[in-house]
Amino acid sequence: MTTVVSSIATDTKSSGRGIWIKSLAYALPLVGMTLLTIPIAAVLGGIYAKYFGLSLTAIGTVMLVARLFDAFTDPLIGFYSDQRRVKTGSRKPFMLVGAIALAPCSYFLFVPHEGVSIAYFTFWYLAFYLALTIFVIPYLAWANEFTATSEEKTLVFSVMAVVGQASGALFYVLPLLPFFATTEVTPEILKISVFLGIGFLVPGLFLALKVVPNGPAHVPLPTLDAQGQPIAELSLTQKLKGVLSGLVNNKPFVLYVLAFMCLGIGVGMWGGLFFIYVDTYLLLGAEFAELSLWGMAMGAAAIPVWYRLALRWGKRKTWLIGMALYLVVFIGTGLLRPGPDGLHTLFALNMLMTFAGGSMSVIAAPMLCDTIDYGRLKDGAERSALYFSIQALMTKVQVAIGGALGFAIVGWFGFDMQATEQTEMSLIGLHLSVSWAPTVFVLLAMVFIAMMPLNEARMAIIRRKLRARDAGVGDVTCGAEDGA
Repeated sequence: MTTVVSSIATDTKSSGRGIWIKSLAYALPLVGMTLLTIPIAAVLGGIYAKYFGLSLTAIGTVMLVARLFDAFTDPLIGFYSDQRRVKTGSRKPFMLVGAIALAPCSYFLFVPHEGVSIAYFTFWYLAFYLALTIFVIPYLAWANEFTATSEEKTLVFSVMAVVGQASGALFYVLPLLPFFATTEVTPEILKISVFLGIGFLVPGLFLALKVVPNGPAHVPLPTLDAQGQPIAELSLTQKLKGVLSGLVNNKPFVLYVLAFMCLGIGVGMWGGLFFIYVDTYLLLGAEFAELSLWGMAMGAAAIPVWYRLALRWGKRKTWLIGMALYLVVFIGTGLLRPGPDGLHTLFALNMLMTFAGGSMSVIAAPMLCDTIDYGRLKDGAERSALYFSIQALMTKVQVAIGGALGFAIVGWFGFDMQATEQTEMSLIGLHLSVSWAPTVFVLLAMVFIAMMPLNEARMAIIRRKLRARDAGVGDVTCGAEDGA
């Protein structure tokens, strides 16, 4: 017993080569997934508006409707994935089903026919995100289970970020290939991207499933009745009440949610309108792919920098620095004048944007893992997938709200992508959407992260207690030293 206690009293360090191999294998499915999701976030709305004549307001409305749909499906998939994990120890069947379903949904969304209607866009947009949910939520929760320490978790998500940036860069390389007539992102580029995405996703997932383990079993604490006696089985209503209570009473998670949402909405407004801003306001549509490619390269190069900063300064302080850089980008964007003369300034801002984005890629998910482990110590429940489902929902909601809010604002101010000249009022709406509103949202995010009670020292204590509990060496509960 002394040996067991001694071994779990020391916060285990990353296991060198083994964790690197697992991290790389785990990240492989992300190549295909990025080739399918980057176009949706960056250009899909603009493509449907420019080439197929759908209104930006209608597209924004569909995005909001889809997020209402996600508000039901994301937590549901997370809940059932956690239930299956407790019973079988594996999340892999969910991921396999989701990946297979993504293939047809992606094709029909990315390769629309002439005269496509808003109904067609709505159906396949919803279907795509349902399939993505079934895949990505168990996939993200899996990362928190085969890793043991803060260093391992940060490493895994840093490797994912590099792979994601490199995969995103591949999408923007496509228009620059010599056999295309233009360097603009066109429907033809979307068609090639969907075939590449499916081609990378399926074999990458099969390799990850083979190499990466499920992770150790977590023994949930018994649920007690009013007399302190264990309850063998809870009703579905009782389970849902317990889940809701656990989420609401997890203060670090609540602060994380507020910060993540505010930051994501701000970034989503800028990113959702970036293609339109470059193409129509700055008249640099032919430069969009190259700008984005250089940005992706910077994003990938930034990951090791943010990884080292997170290990040295801690996740909270490092993320605040990243958010401050976002503010510089948004304010700088608002100062650009119409026309192509701002190319070099735009290039610098875009590079800084993707550099700042590296902080979110490296830190957000490991910080969420901290709140998950805090919650498990507090109530003993296995809810990794549910927590990640909420983050996945937030990611889609913030992109949709950011994009939809941005589209709605520019639409209300009279911005028309097919017009030869924009009115002064429409340009005011564009600047409001890509500069000043995002600035406010990021400032709010910084306030919430500054209030986060968890740090690296507290997380080391929490994870030692969790290992002790799983090893059955004592009754370990959450205390003031854990940020309670």
